[in-house]
Amino acid sequence: MSLTNPEISLLIKLLIAHMVSDYFLQFSSWSKDKEINKIRSKKLYLHILITFLAALVFSGNFWAALFIGVTHYLIDLGKIYRKQNRFILFLVDQALHTFILIITWLFLISGWEWLRDAFIWLVDEPKTWILVFVYGVITFPLSVVINIFTHKWRSQLEPDRQESLQKAGLWIGIFERVLILTFILTSQFSAMGFLIATKAILRFKDTETKQMEYVLIGTLMSITPTILLGILANYLINSL
Repeated sequence: MSLTNPEISLLIKLLIAHMVSDYFLQFSSWSKDKEINKIRSKKLYLHILITFLAALVFSGNFWAALFIGVTHYLIDLGKIYRKQNRFILFLVDQALHTFILIITWLFLISGWEWLRDAFIWLVDEPKTWILVFVYGVITFPLSVVINIFTHKWRSQLEPDRQESLQKAGLWIGIFERVLILTFILTSQFSAMGFLIATKAILRFKDTETKQMEYVLIGTLMSITPTILLGILANYLINSL
């Protein structure tokens, strides 16, 4: 079973409805009101009404819109009563909303057979596991290797030169490697060169020799394995 253009369009419409109701038509003052008044917040119910109407307009199905509205209310209610990391809560919140939208879409198009076939194809396809492996390696495993490898040089820096945002370097490195690997896999080599050049320019003002050498070592330790893995992944994918 393959998806038709109207079925694909319906999924995109549902995602647009969520974007409109959760971002364009929900204001920061509403979020603050929900955090303060929780279940008694009038803004919460106004937001759910807008969510329902947006889903109704974009899907054209009353029951689908009602399901999206009710589940959106329950997810938001759970979110405002949780006291955890705001970023983690945001990710979980959006993941649950997206999951509901996909489930609704599958019901509307009777797409369970397509989902099963797509899942089987992904699991059986070697290219899937090649991508999972290389993207997995360049995130936290490579960060650990770089941290261990550069420890002896990091200890030589002056204490005030080591101050930075907590784990900022870790996440900068991960995002940098993900972008570089993606550029290699999609043959966007000019974009990769621009990214590396931009990072070099941002560090140009650093006049401390030790700091510059440390940054250069860390950058090369980050970029080199990523490029090699990208080349290897490209070779394996193209040879299958």
